[in-house]
Amino acid sequence: MPFIRTLSLCVLSIIISHSQSFAGDASVRPVSPLPDNFMTTVKKADAGFSLHETKSISAVKICSCQILSMESSNYQHRNVAVFAEKTNHGDYSADAKIAKNAIEKEKKNLKHLFYDKVKVVNHISRTTDCKSLYIQLKGADRSLVMYDILDADIRK
Repeated sequence: MPFIRTLSLCVLSIIISHSQSFAGDASVRPVSPLPDNFMTTVKKADAGFSLHETKSISAVKICSCQILSMESSNYQHRNVAVFAEKTNHGDYSADAKIAKNAIEKEKKNLKHLFYDKVKVVNHISRTTDCKSLYIQLKGADRSLVMYDILDADIRK
């Protein structure tokens, strides 16, 4: 009995999808059951949401970044960016310090496990999300490589 029910549902779904794939009157493309302006409405709504999310995220996040030069006996890496993102709770200096400390701990791990020398080339801290900061820095220097975005909210 379950086999017949499953087979019936499969046949029914094939018939429905097949009937929707035929062109309608005076149309050269398949007819959509959605309104004509549906995709335009979705695109406008999506653009509005992403713009709103970008503004709200950049206002509530602090991103700290260190650009490193790292060397070991076998490897030499330059322009490696380590980011740490922290939620802004109103005290910029304290939150930025927590984000910077997360990067310092990661640098200690890198030096202990992989590299003989870890040198800070540049340090940047801004009230924005790290993805936006990376895009800005990458636009200025194409050779920049992202190591990671650390979540400073969960690191102690």
